[in-house]
Amino acid sequence: MSRLIFAFVVFPFLCVGQSLPKSADTVFLGADTIVLFEDKTWEYMHALNFNGVMCDEMRNSIEGTNLVVDWQNDVTFNYDNDMRALTDSIWICSIDSLHSGFAIPCPAPITSEFKMRGKKFHYGIDLDLKTGDTVLCAFDGIVRYSKYNGAGFGYLTVVRHYNGLETYYAHLSKLFTKPNQRINAGEAIGLGGNTGRSYGDHLHFEIRYFHNPIDPEHIIDFEKGELRDENLIIHKKLFDYRKIDGSKRKFAQAKNKTPEQIAEEIKQSKERKYHTVKRGDSLYAMALKYDTSVNKICSLNGISDTKILNIGEKLRIR
Repeated sequence: MSRLIFAFVVFPFLCVGQSLPKSADTVFLGADTIVLFEDKTWEYMHALNFNGVMCDEMRNSIEGTNLVVDWQNDVTFNYDNDMRALTDSIWICSIDSLHSGFAIPCPAPITSEFKMRGKKFHYGIDLDLKTGDTVLCAFDGIVRYSKYNGAGFGYLTVVRHYNGLETYYAHLSKLFTKPNQRINAGEAIGLGGNTGRSYGDHLHFEIRYFHNPIDPEHIIDFEKGELRDENLIIHKKLFDYRKIDGSKRKFAQAKNKTPEQIAEEIKQSKERKYHTVKRGDSLYAMALKYDTSVNKICSLNGISDTKILNIGEKLRIR
């Protein structure tokens, strides 16, 4: 069983054989720790060979599996673990008594779900926001990755949490964190933006388990701003992306809504405006006609500004 090993460097004013005074505070520096004592001395504890296992619960949940745990500050994700090969389910707690915090990354509507989008699978959800809006960390954890990603994410922060999940916050305009920094749920990780392969300002939000994406809406109810359940069962069907379409969840959820809720959603849907593409139309001309922007139209429809418009195609304008 792997263990987290600490090397101690004691403040030089402490004499050999002198007992340590009572601790007054603790300062966390990534996986390292500084303990402050009442007599104004301090002790630095450096975590050696940190392997990414955040706590005993995470270690216990994967005991007996072939899952490979790593901790890389320069790699967004890898393919070392194929969760479709799981033979048993894994039970984890989304939150617990030690790490009970949770926050919605940003209170905004979902503009694109976890599903096939064109010829590629969209491994997260897109949340509508404006550049400069604050983005919050979903759970307590440690920042694993925080820098510009040239593969399409733009400015990206990845946080590993004590429950074993990782959350990804992409297309940011500004980063507030550094790798190996501890962070709590609800703390700002950066500002929303439109960096990387993005066509309109939005937050691309992913949840992964051992680098394998999970539909965020399976875990979080974004309409209510809360977790669906404190308990999460990880099983191989969560990773069979051929059979997953996050947009279908909305129809299933409608069965449990009150008439008032349905009426309000109908009202909001009526406020949405669509344009049917005609001969000679362009995104720029549509933006001028409806007093909006090309970026906004692209963001609402999950398209790029170079998309070829097809006559008869409907595009959302508002």
